[in-house]
Formats: sequence, C-alpha cells, structure tokens
Amino acid sequence: MEIMAENEHQSGEYWLIDIVQGKKFEEVLDPAPCCCIYKVPQYLRKINEEAYTPSLISIGPLHYAREELMGMESQKKRYWSEFSKRVNAENLKEMKTYIIDQEKHIRDHYSIASKLESSEYVAMILHDAVFIIELFLRKHRETDETGDFLLQLPLIIKIKEDLQLLENQLPYFVLNNLFMKAFPTEINLTFFDLQCTFFRVPKLFSNEFSKEPQVKHFTDFIRRLYVMKVQTTMQSNRGHLLDLPNATKLKESGLKFRRLKDKHLLGISLEKRKLVKWLPWFEVNELQIPRLKIYDNTEGRFRNLMALEMFHYPKQTHICNYAILMDYLIDTAKDVELLVEKEIIVNCVGENEAIAKMFNRLCSHIILSDSCYHDIAKKIKAHYKSPWNHLKATLKIVYFGNLWIGTATLAAAFLLILTATQTVFSGMQL
Repeated sequence: MEIMAENEHQSGEYWLIDIVQGKKFEEVLDPAPCCCIYKVPQYLRKINEEAYTPSLISIGPLHYAREELMGMESQKKRYWSEFSKRVNAENLKEMKTYIIDQEKHIRDHYSIASKLESSEYVAMILHDAVFIIELFLRKHRETDETGDFLLQLPLIIKIKEDLQLLENQLPYFVLNNLFMKAFPTEINLTFFDLQCTFFRVPKLFSNEFSKEPQVKHFTDFIRRLYVMKVQTTMQSNRGHLLDLPNATKLKESGLKFRRLKDKHLLGISLEKRKLVKWLPWFEVNELQIPRLKIYDNTEGRFRNLMALEMFHYPKQTHICNYAILMDYLIDTAKDVELLVEKEIIVNCVGENEAIAKMFNRLCSHIILSDSCYHDIAKKIKAHYKSPWNHLKATLKIVYFGNLWIGTATLAAAFLLILTATQTVFSGMQL
C-alpha cells in the first residue's frame, strides 16, 4: 500500500512512501500534559467496535494505512493538488516547516506513540490537515452540493461522522495555524468559521465561543457545544447519582414530563408548576428535558464524547452524567414511547426498542462519579417516595381520566358540598 507525501510545490507531483504492513504503536506509560487524543481501550471497544472506528477516511496516526480506508487516499491526493493551486509555493513550504518544527509536540498529543519515521509522520500530518482545510473551504463556498464528489450524500455524512471520532483526530492548533499560514492575508474568514459551517453549528451556539476557542480537536469541539452553556451551573450540589425509577413509573407517581425548546441538550431541570393558578394544591412536579433527535450515528457520537470525558475530563463528565440519567429513565420501549409522545425524543431510527437498547448499553463500563444531576435526582426520588403524590395521580386517573368522568366527579362533589351546606344551615335554624 502507498500514501502520498509532499514533493516540491512547483511540480505538483507526489513522491510515495511505502507502508510496511503491521506497523505497531508503542504504549505511552506517562502521557505528556498536552495529551488529548486517546486510543479507546478494548473493554469499551468490544461493546460497539464500529462506534470508535472510521468507516471511510483515516485522519492522524491511529488509523493510518488501514487497508479498508486506503480508498480515500486518492481523494486526499486530489485535494492536495487543488489546494496547491490556492496557496503559493512559499506559504506551502512554510506549512511543512511548521509541521517539522512541531512534530514532537504533535506526537505528544496522542496517548500511544506512532513508530513512523519523521519524514513519513510529517507528510501524513500535513496531507491530512490540507485535506480537512480544502474540504472545509469547499463546503463553505459551495453553491451546489453536487459540485464536488465528496460533498454529495451520503459521503459527506460519513466523512463528518469519521471526523468526530476520538481516535481520528489532528490537534486543533495544527489545523488553525496551518490555515493562517496558508492564507495570511485572509481577514474575513477563520478556520473556526469554516469548522462551524462544516458541522452546521447554529449561530446561537457558535457566538458563545470566544474569538480563539480553546478546543483540543473536533471531538472536543462537539463536546463543548453541549456543555459550555451549562457547565458553570452544574458544579454545585454534585454527588453520586441515585438509582431512579423509569419514566413510566415516574409518570404513574404523578411526575410530569415536558420538552424544553431552544435549550442546550444537558439543560435538564425539575420545576414545580401550578395546573390552576388559584388552586395551590394543583401543583405538580415537572421534569423538563430538551429535545433529543436520535439517528443511526447518535450512539457513536455519545460513545466518543463519553470516552473523551472519561480520559480527559474525569471531573467534568457532563455527557456521561446525561447518558446515565437517561439510562435510568429508559428501561423499555414503553419508556421511549412516553418520551416520544412528549416530544422529548425524536425517533429517527424506527423501533422504540432500538433506542431503549442503545441507552441500556451506552453506560456499560462507565465508572460512576459525582453527577451534575445529583440534586435533581434527589428531588425525583423524594417525589416518587411520597404516598401523597401516588394518591393524587391515582385520583386523577380514576376520577378525572376523561372529560365525562371528570365532569361527573365535579358535579357529584358540588352536590355533596351543597347537601352538607344545607344540613349545616338546617342544624343552625333548629
């Protein structure tokens, strides 16, 4: 097998490096402080191998030269040729020099060490970075998605999925700095702008980043989109997440479920709401959950974000906390059906049973730590243990299950009150 490496810009050609079958990695016993790209351990991989493995394109050293991914190397070569026409020879040479100077620092970002020789390693990093920059530029400036082969469906979807995998990353600083060296006079466009366009990040979210976002790589970027709005409010009242009843049982105890609109995914809250303003005893507990759309790649996204948190953010495992809470709420397809009915879950995969199984196995081998939902869980548990809440829920089902029964109940109660009043007045007259 072969992969392209850089030649002189003027010729527009490649020299080729032979790839030795069976190249191995060396375990890093003491990772550098900047390490942020991790090889997912086998105990997690065996649950769902595909969730962590690129299916179309390799980026970086961890899946470099895998035979089943070599088909995309010709596309990298094509993009290199096109990129060479955008950038002058001096800037392209400066990009290569930058990678050479930063090679040791780049290697330190990976949890296992590649045994590739320096020249091969530099060529791989440079060409993978150029491919990403060129792809992002084309996506940003496209007028018709059929104009480029790689921007067509379903290829672009699979490429996006592969670029979010934890093992399939380049350090963000490499991409950002190479973009600035390639286009030093570009003042109206940043690599961050390209990134937001490619991953279709709404302005509502992208505006919350600083001008120079401190993200480690694309997986970290996706995680930041989920947690940055709520992480400052999720530090207090932390503790072990309590064992909770599922959504169906909680509904039977009178707990209400409500979909939150235009909120970050992790922004779950438990609120008291009055069904009738002038009747204080008609107050109910309502679990408010932002909407979650579930596609075929949702499990893979969650797994990679959770793996990143376990190894890089062990004290800020907000995505893991969310997955564990949802796992408690969802035991069976009946629980999923309830959340779909409340528009909290949008099922884009078909069977509710598939979603239930996804959440049930999502947290396998996830170490339980202090949860940012500890306080909410305590209140839910207290609600469920209250006999009064169960009684109110039962009364509502039995006597107010539909309009006619409810009307009859109110009428009977009204007649009972009138009868009692009449009895009292008669007694007073006597």
